[in-house]
Amino acid sequence: MEKKTLQQAPEKVYEQTIQRKYRNYKWLMYLTICGLSLMFLSLTAMYFMDHLGSKQPRIKILPIFYWNSLVLLASSLLAIIAEKHFANDNFSSYKTSLLLLLGLGLLFLSGQFIGWITLFTAGYHFTNHAAAYLYVISGIHALHIIGGLTFLAVFTFKSWKMLDNYAMSVVYFTDPIAKSQLKLFAIFWHFLGVLWLYLLFFFLVVG
Repeated sequence: MEKKTLQQAPEKVYEQTIQRKYRNYKWLMYLTICGLSLMFLSLTAMYFMDHLGSKQPRIKILPIFYWNSLVLLASSLLAIIAEKHFANDNFSSYKTSLLLLLGLGLLFLSGQFIGWITLFTAGYHFTNHAAAYLYVISGIHALHIIGGLTFLAVFTFKSWKMLDNYAMSVVYFTDPIAKSQLKLFAIFWHFLGVLWLYLLFFFLVVG
């Protein structure tokens, strides 16, 4: 009994160390989110101030951007589902949810690209005041989506290697690193979803 306790002690210390490490990462994530929020608030405020003196016509928000919003919301829901599958050690559904999440993220980016091309071919070039701001602001948001998807792609690849069989999945679902990384990604991804809804609402109201 004493020998078993001694064997479990290093594992507990290791888990506590990982938790403490990723707790610090979580605070860094919150600081990053605050910084990004201030940046996008500043960009939209700049556009609002410039828009007051502009006589150019309002830009029409295309239906594709509404569909993109639904896609991003669905991906946010999938992130929550993936966390639940991880907590329940449901390795088959967990693998599927990660792939679907990655697919929806790519679908959102494709939709954004189609929306930009459609606006550009309709005559909304960078010389148009509203269009220039929309391209820049939504483009910066898309860059952060790409960053999140890059992390997710690497995370999914590593997870699939660990989830190759049921025996390995038992080890994987007890790994505090995988759990912490998934949680950090989910926080960032939810933020990007809320941020996009704010941007869409802003351009709808201000034009």
